[in-house]
Amino acid sequence: MRNYTITELLRAIERLPATALHSDRLEKSGYATHQDHWTTWLGQYNSSDGGYYGRSDTGITDAHTVYQRLNCGPMICWLVEAAGESPILVKATILKMAREGNGRAQTEAKIAREAHPWERAATLLFR
Repeated sequence: MRNYTITELLRAIERLPATALHSDRLEKSGYATHQDHWTTWLGQYNSSDGGYYGRSDTGITDAHTVYQRLNCGPMICWLVEAAGESPILVKATILKMAREGNGRAQTEAKIAREAHPWERAATLLFR
């Protein structure tokens, strides 16, 4: 699989529909849409001041690493759902996050990534 940059990921996200049936019911962390959350987060990812999260490693350029570091299951669910993932699989992921995530962002993100690994997300986003 080819390596994609953060810029390519951001462009792919901007082309997706802003809303998705199942993932829109999830927490949006104060953003109007999960798409807004993604575009704001990625737009700041390598800013010289570390962005909103004050990242010390601002040299990351590949989308795979960004996806693996993301600690927000709802963002992952929206991404794959908006990109065309099976609604049944997205709904199953959301239910598993609710059952087993214990309200912990890292755990929910792990559950979402296990169901929707980067390779699958990238296939959906960059077809």
